[in-house]
Amino acid sequence: MPSRMKVSRSKVGAILSSLSAFGAGCGATNGSPAASRPVTAAAPAATSASGVQGSGATPEPAAASAAPVALPATPASAQFARWLAAFNSADREALLAYHQECFPYSAASHDVADIEREHGLSVGTHGFSERQVEESTATTLSIVLQEHRGPQFARVHIEVEPDPPHVVKAFTIGPIPTPLQFSSSVEQEHRRVDGKRRQAVIDSLRQELIAHYVSAELAQKMADGLGEKVSLGGYDEIVDAVQFAVTLTEDLQAVSHDKHLRVRFGPPPSPPPESPAGSDAPPWMVQQNFGFGAVERLSANVGLLTINRFVPALNQAVKDAIGARISPIADADAVIIDLRNNGGGWPETVALIASYFFGPKPLHLSDIKRRDTGEVKQFWSESTLAGTRFGAKKPVYVLTSSRTFSGGEDLAYTLQAHQRALVVGETTAGGAHPVELRPLDADLFVTMPWGESINPITKGNWEGTGVQPDLAAPAPEALERALEALAAKQTKKH
Repeated sequence: MPSRMKVSRSKVGAILSSLSAFGAGCGATNGSPAASRPVTAAAPAATSASGVQGSGATPEPAAASAAPVALPATPASAQFARWLAAFNSADREALLAYHQECFPYSAASHDVADIEREHGLSVGTHGFSERQVEESTATTLSIVLQEHRGPQFARVHIEVEPDPPHVVKAFTIGPIPTPLQFSSSVEQEHRRVDGKRRQAVIDSLRQELIAHYVSAELAQKMADGLGEKVSLGGYDEIVDAVQFAVTLTEDLQAVSHDKHLRVRFGPPPSPPPESPAGSDAPPWMVQQNFGFGAVERLSANVGLLTINRFVPALNQAVKDAIGARISPIADADAVIIDLRNNGGGWPETVALIASYFFGPKPLHLSDIKRRDTGEVKQFWSESTLAGTRFGAKKPVYVLTSSRTFSGGEDLAYTLQAHQRALVVGETTAGGAHPVELRPLDADLFVTMPWGESINPITKGNWEGTGVQPDLAAPAPEALERALEALAAKQTKKH
C-alpha cells in the first residue's frame, strides 16, 4: 500500500492511544524548513498525460525556453521556490519531505491535496516554469506558471505564516487559459469576439438552456436575463472570448446558483471511450491511481481510505483495480473514507464503491432523472465485486470539506441517507446535477447540468445545500473528530 504523510499529529495520536485495547497509537514528526534554495527547472522524462486539465490552448514553444522570471526577495517567494524545486524534481520522497517540514497538505487546494495527487501532477506536467509574477507581498505570492510538457498555463497563490519558518498556510493551484500576452497569433484570433459572434453564442446558449437545463423554470429565467442584458448593451465591450466565458458564467450562476453550470473557452475535454482498446486500464487512470489516494491501516485496526475522484469503470481491469485498493482495509474493525478533496466523477463508479460498504443483496442507492427526456436511470449496489467487500455491519465514517463536490457529495449523501455512515467535517459544496458538454461555437462550450439526482430515501439531494455533516468540524480536524467518535463508540461497547 502507498505510504503517506500522517495527517494524524499529536491529537490524533492521543485519540488512537485511547483505543489501546484495539492497537497502539501513531505519531508524527515536525521539522523546520531549510534555507531557501534556487529553483531548478529540470523536467523529468515521464511522458504521461497532463494532470492539469485546461483550455486546450494552441501549442506554444516549451516553457523551459522562456526567459527566467525574477522572484521577489520575500518569505512567500522563498517558500514557493522550495515547493517548485521539490515539485519539478518529480521525486515523491522529496515532495513528502518538503511537506513534512513546512507545507501541511491541509493547506493545499484540490489538485495537490495529497502526495498521490501531487506526484501524479508533477509527472504528468513534467514540472512548471514561472512566467509572470502577478501580485506579491511579504507573505503572499500569485504567479503564473506554464507546464514543461505543453502549452497549459496555471496560477499559483501561496500564503505563508508571517513568522519563521514561514509555514505555508494556504496554497491554491489551478489551470487557466493562456494569458493573452503569451498566446500565439492563432489563439488570439480564436479569442477575438465581435458583435456578431457575441450574439451567435448567446443565441446558442439560450437555446441549450431552454432545451436541456435541469430546471425549465430557471432555464427560462437565465435565457430572459441574457436577452435583457444584450438589449442593454451589457456585453458590447467584451472583445476576448475568455472574459466573455467568465462573464456569462457569472451571469448564469447569479440566477441558478448552480456550480456545475459554466461557460468555458477552448475545445472541451474528450470523453473517455465506452470501452478502452484491449482489456487493460487506460494509462491516465494508472497514473492517477484510479482516483485513490493512500490506503492506510491506522492503529486500533482502523482503515483509512482516501478517494479523490471517481474514474469511469470502463472495463473489468478498472473494476479489479478499484477492488484492489479497497480490499486491504476490508478486514479492518472500522473504516474512515476521506472525501475532503474529492471533486467528483462518474455516478456509476460512486455506486460501485458504495457497494463495498453494503451486503451482497442489491440495494437501490439513487436515481438520476433527465429533464429533457424524462428518462430515469437507477443506481443499485452490486452483488458481485472484485476483491473483498467491507460489508454492512462495521462502522464507517466519511470525512468532508467545503471542497467536496459532485460525486464526492454523492457518496457521502448516499451512505448517510442509508444510515450506513456518519459524515464528519464541513458542509460540502452543493453540486448534485450531472453535466454534459455542449458546444456554443468552435471555441466556447457550456457544461450543462441536465438531470436531477434523487435519493430513494430522502426523495431529494444536496444541490445548493451541500451534505450536512452529522459531526461538524473544520476539515483539517475531521479525522480527529471521527477517531474521537469511534473511540467513544468502542468505549461504550466495551
